[in-house]
Amino acid sequence: MTFRWRLTLTYAALLGLLLLIAGALSYAAFRHTLYAGLDDSLRVYAQKQAEMDLSAGRKSPHKENPALDAINRQQPVRMTVYGAGGQEVDWGPSRVGFIPGAGTFQVGSERVFVLKTPGGWIQTSQSDQGVRAALGQILRLELMGVPLLLLLALLVGYLLADRALRPVDQVSDLAARIARSGQPGERVPVAPGSDELARLTRTINDMLGKLDALLTRERLFAHASAHELRTPISVIRATASLALERERSPEAYREALAQVRDVSEDMSALTHRLMELARATRPPGGHVVNLADVTLMATELHATDAQKKHMSLEVTLNDASTTGDLGALVLAAGNLIQNAIQYGPPGSAVHVSCGADDEVARLTVQDMGPGIPQEEMLRLTQPFQRGQGTQNLGGAGLGLALVQVIVEAHGGGLELANRAEGGLRAELVFPRRA
Repeated sequence: MTFRWRLTLTYAALLGLLLLIAGALSYAAFRHTLYAGLDDSLRVYAQKQAEMDLSAGRKSPHKENPALDAINRQQPVRMTVYGAGGQEVDWGPSRVGFIPGAGTFQVGSERVFVLKTPGGWIQTSQSDQGVRAALGQILRLELMGVPLLLLLALLVGYLLADRALRPVDQVSDLAARIARSGQPGERVPVAPGSDELARLTRTINDMLGKLDALLTRERLFAHASAHELRTPISVIRATASLALERERSPEAYREALAQVRDVSEDMSALTHRLMELARATRPPGGHVVNLADVTLMATELHATDAQKKHMSLEVTLNDASTTGDLGALVLAAGNLIQNAIQYGPPGSAVHVSCGADDEVARLTVQDMGPGIPQEEMLRLTQPFQRGQGTQNLGGAGLGLALVQVIVEAHGGGLELANRAEGGLRAELVFPRRA
């Protein structure tokens, strides 16, 4: 059974139960109302007779009056006046006999009201056949109406369920197409409004957009990785083949092996960076991290590199707490400091600082290098992308890409901007969660 029918039958069952409860309550209310009206009419008859007896000063039994007795027998309401001893004194014989008590009674099919008076009792009675007929008609209408309402509820419920679940069908069909093709490029039509289904379609589209971007980046990354590794592998194969073509001197073999070693070291560094980039995509830990500690650790790791270029690292620390993985954040900050040292002129200074406000925590690295053209900033955060004029420098173009991945995994952002006085300002911005 489909979810539509389960939802429809559940809705119909609940509606049927509510209809039965409402029908029972309405039947009880009609019954009470009809019998209350009948009791009121009997009470009015009795009270009027009591007022007439009181005004006439009736103290003794009346004489029989055949004409009035005949009329009483023909009326729906039978009235009988009893003396103190229970003997009939007026208005003809009772249908139910003497009842020595005041109030309302049900005797067979007769509704009876008895009023106690100073001189005896006044009894009024009437058959409840009219009430029963009306109640029977109401019951028949309810028994006929409930099935019709349930059928109508099934139809309307199925239409509503079909309309409500249509976006879910679209999501399911889209997921099936993506599973067959492996291409999450399609999007679900966004449901109108702001209800749960509208939020579902928007969330699915956002997820598909991020998944599409992730798969595209992974494909480009795999292609670029293969391209970067192909060159050193070709060099190693060519060097080894050339060395094995003929007998050579020990010095020539040592030279070939040294060349293979140098290229292998470059490959090892490249694969290490690739592994770091792959690990950076994992969700970070939820530990409290102070960017002041991150700044100190990152600057200490690259202090020797700065000394080799006669550069100084100027550090400004302020409390800047966030949450994440300490090692990954140190790696991201270290890459920014390494780039600043690599591209900055010898003898210049690299300014590293951290701070926070009520919303975000920031780690900033500023250098005196050539900066990055504005149109190149977005491209350089992708793997294996390098700026113009950097081909003679070491590296594979993974630094900013690694920083970008780490920052995104922490829910933050990487902001790059050229300084007016020259150089680049790179800033890591994280949510202030702690």
